[in-house]
Amino acid sequence: MAEQALIDALRFAREGQRLVGELDLAAMPRLHDSVVEATGRVHYVLSGLTDRSGDPVIEVNVRGTIPLLCQRCLERMDYALDRTTRLALVAEVARLPDVAEEAPDTEAIAAEDVSNVADLIEQEVLLGLPLAPMHAQTCIAARIADDARIESPFAALRTLKQKQR
Repeated sequence: MAEQALIDALRFAREGQRLVGELDLAAMPRLHDSVVEATGRVHYVLSGLTDRSGDPVIEVNVRGTIPLLCQRCLERMDYALDRTTRLALVAEVARLPDVAEEAPDTEAIAAEDVSNVADLIEQEVLLGLPLAPMHAQTCIAARIADDARIESPFAALRTLKQKQR
């Protein structure tokens, strides 16, 4: 089953392997507190490659629709997740570079931390979620605020005051 997949990350990258699959949101326990409901699936593609200097890299692409709670109107919103990350694999944790020394388009990670595919995909989904999800200007709270601006009680008072003069 793809959800239980384990890989040898260094070998996966050096051999240019590719793994495509889907994972249920219900199988991601760390995600449950962030979603309205743990239904649906995310599609993922793991691609192994080596960079210009021959170092192993895994490119992770995660796509799916995640049901989140809009922080403005507190209604469900479907967030379209499409995240691609390049992970530069390091064989030993002690050899991880300082964050300032990392290439801007990659993230250095210990190869052993990439072996469980389900954990890796769950981590990428969590990192791809917005901190405060909100609908575009179409959510209920924004429409109520617009209506309130148009029908302000002070506007009605101004009209009454003008009629008294």
